[in-house]
Amino acid sequence: MENKDKSKEDLLSELLLAHKYIADLEALKASEERYRQIVENANSIILLMDTKGDITFFNRFAQRFFGFREGDVLGKNVIGTIVSEKDLSGSDLVSTIKDIVNNPEQHSANENENMRSNGERVRILWTNKAIIGDDGNVKEILCIGNSVTI
Repeated sequence: MENKDKSKEDLLSELLLAHKYIADLEALKASEERYRQIVENANSIILLMDTKGDITFFNRFAQRFFGFREGDVLGKNVIGTIVSEKDLSGSDLVSTIKDIVNNPEQHSANENENMRSNGERVRILWTNKAIIGDDGNVKEILCIGNSVTI
């Protein structure tokens, strides 16, 4: 009889743990949804680029601002999409992007010329933050931008 009671206690304990696990998953899902809503509804350009400069995330505001759909830019390099090779003053933006990718800590804030899908040039003030992977290396760069063009 004692083994049977212990078995019931073990089952009850496992059931309680399962309920807690489900509650934790539901809380995590709600938290992720909240952050997704914040990022998607921010009135700032939010994008992620990998260490090659390829766009891996492009929020809704960025899509509206630049005139590109997400599918138009995901997996494509920022050069040739939202950044031209040179700005109107002749500055080499290819080198600038490479330096941001290679040394993000030195470019926590920068301003540069960007390009909308219709070719219009706009000045964007960017803040950049390295996203570090499990291996300790830079995985992506989080870039948040706002237009300074009036």
